[in-house]
Amino acid sequence: MHAFCDFDGTIAVEDVTDAVLDQLASPQWHEFEEAWAAGEITAAECMRAQIPLIDATPQQLNALLNTMKIDAGFVDFVHFCRSNEIGITIVSDGVDRFISRVLANHGITGLEIIANRMSYSVSSQGCRYRLDTPYASTGCPPGAGVCKCRIVRMPEDHFYVGDGRSDFCVSHQASIVFAKAKLEAYCQQQAIPFIPYEGFAEVQRTVAMLLDDPARRVSVSRLARTA
Repeated sequence: MHAFCDFDGTIAVEDVTDAVLDQLASPQWHEFEEAWAAGEITAAECMRAQIPLIDATPQQLNALLNTMKIDAGFVDFVHFCRSNEIGITIVSDGVDRFISRVLANHGITGLEIIANRMSYSVSSQGCRYRLDTPYASTGCPPGAGVCKCRIVRMPEDHFYVGDGRSDFCVSHQASIVFAKAKLEAYCQQQAIPFIPYEGFAEVQRTVAMLLDDPARRVSVSRLARTA
């Protein structure tokens, strides 16, 4: 069994990338956000334009990331998965460095992280940030920097935990979908079976039920709902 988890709004309490841009970037980042919301640019194009607008040293950036909170049940969930030989992959349309820093601050290391890659260079003129999107796909409907529906394709039992727009495409193919917020509404609209949750403590309890089933699987129809 394998767990795929979104990060911003799912593991992290808030959207970490938006928090960084809001506090450390030029206000111009809002213009790209509005263009993305209007469908004028893709999500990948939006983020590649926004990240270079960050005006902060790596130390200032880390200081902000150190304040980011995560779901109260996620640390226990990681221990639970490791104890039960359940793999965990974070699949996020966020930023790899942000994710690694926030998780490390909460004592979590060693997880596979698939996300957009941020790099930076320092010169006499300051620090310049760059974002690369190696997991993007031209065929991905949301135009995300990370095409989750291309990544989450595994033959064994797996489940996906998410909350937002970047999770829409992958919800059509995950074996089991845990959904809240925008993803929950989308699953209802598309008649995709899903298990509603508020936090990882609930996800852990449900997965424990799956493991307790003699066939390592409880019929999804007994747990999931479409409306």
